[in-house]
Amino acid sequence: MTSRRNFLKGIGATSLVTCLPNLAFAATASPNVFVWVTLRGAMDGLNVVVPTFDTAYSVLRPNLAFNANELQGLDGGYGLNPALKNVFEWYQNDEAMFVHACATGYRSRSHFDGQKVLENGTLHPSEREGWLNRFLMSEKRNLAIAIDSGLPLIAQGEMKVSSWYPHKLKAKEEQALILSDLFQSDPELGSNFSEAMKLEKMLGTGSQSKQFANLMTQAGKFINSPQGPNIAVLELGGWDTHSAQGTTQGRLANQLKKLDEGLLALKSALGEKWSSTVVMCASEFGRTARENGTKGTDHGTANVMLLAGGAIKKGQVVSDWPGLADDKLFEGRDLAPTTDVRAVIKGVLADHYLAESGTLLNVFPDSEAITPMTGLITTKQA
Repeated sequence: MTSRRNFLKGIGATSLVTCLPNLAFAATASPNVFVWVTLRGAMDGLNVVVPTFDTAYSVLRPNLAFNANELQGLDGGYGLNPALKNVFEWYQNDEAMFVHACATGYRSRSHFDGQKVLENGTLHPSEREGWLNRFLMSEKRNLAIAIDSGLPLIAQGEMKVSSWYPHKLKAKEEQALILSDLFQSDPELGSNFSEAMKLEKMLGTGSQSKQFANLMTQAGKFINSPQGPNIAVLELGGWDTHSAQGTTQGRLANQLKKLDEGLLALKSALGEKWSSTVVMCASEFGRTARENGTKGTDHGTANVMLLAGGAIKKGQVVSDWPGLADDKLFEGRDLAPTTDVRAVIKGVLADHYLAESGTLLNVFPDSEAITPMTGLITTKQA
């Protein structure tokens, strides 16, 4: 009763039901960890993994182009944005890699629809079931948690997915005691309260900060908890750099530092489990090859995906580079896609969780022509 009372003291009566987590944990049969991060707002992949070998790059971006000596050197003549310091160290240690010139099948440049297609794994923004939820239904030995203020589309569907988000709500002790009594008399609320207590126990005295690095830390704590999930879903917004995008300084650099620090926080929280982890970061689409009149970039098409973790096989840049010459740009304005995002995800699910072809086709409907990009990670017994 004391622990329940203390927990409830920090939660407001009118908001308690909505902030109670949706908990669905049990022992998972797979030791392999997968963390998905949605980069909302369309990250500019051309200034994250920079094709310094492509002479058109600096012509298209007179103010935003990096000089090669400002970048961290990658294979194939690419350079990594200097804001990703930890990621570059992992790349050197075969714990990070990139897939460039990739995109979903979506081509209309709406943030909302693009994010829906990225998360539902189809070509239709109206589809209300997430590809990760379909995977969880097909491979029921895996368990997931969404670290988010609401259950994101990628996790929505028939399979129950847990969710958690920091809260700093307060209430008087009298309200807390009334709610405690209410829970004891209401089976549904009582069950939710019991699950909330389990979730809070997993975190212990963890920070309630909503900063991305802390959210990644909490994800690692959940995964490391007894009977915790082995899959986590997070997001980082703020990538819509129409103006003041910058190079070594500016809006994009600030976002990349947040991502870099968050990834390091996750690795620290995971501890030994990092060795069996794959983190995948993807955005709904890229940005225009040409800079605009406000020293930014507009909505584009192809982008770069970041994969990190101890299960990565090799630090590398994988790309069928299309080129940035005018006649090579998609619709005369964007980096053209040569790799489907679904091929990368399929490959990771096949290698990391031994997902079979039938499962992958269920997870990504109408994707028979998209061959899984396997071999990017070290396959371990799932």
